Amino acid sequence: MGTMSGSFRHIRDTPPVIALIPAVAVIIDYALTFSLSSGTDMILQWEASPLVRFAVAHNIMAVYLPTIVIFYYCAAYAVLRILYATPYYPYGILLVVLVSATHILGGLSWQVKNSWYSDTVIAISILSIIISVSLFGYCLFRQNRTAS
Repeated sequence: MGTMSGSFRHIRDTPPVIALIPAVAVIIDYALTFSLSSGTDMILQWEASPLVRFAVAHNIMAVYLPTIVIFYYCAAYAVLRILYATPYYPYGILLVVLVSATHILGGLSWQVKNSWYSDTVIAISILSIIISVSLFGYCLFRQNRTAS
């Protein structure tokens, strides 16, 4: 396997930088959603996120978007900082990338408008959940085995 370049390794080993990925992905997702949908009525009818539908319905998207961006950054940063000194850190990065990809692909679904595509985006979301729960369970199992 090839060696990792110095700048890529530096980015990979800097949780605050990696944590920016899902925050930017959410911004891209909602920018695509609002630019590619034909209006708020379509968003209220077809948007997968109940929080976005609520924000649109109550005209609070200007408050919701910065809040969700900050939440995603803080959550990703917290998880990556916890995992940083462990062998599970690469899995944390994988989860951050999967969640980010899901958001960007979800935003693009307004352009693609294909059920197969939408099902694939949902499958990626489910995969992220499966990886998170599996990793958490494995860590608990391993911790209990070493504590015994």
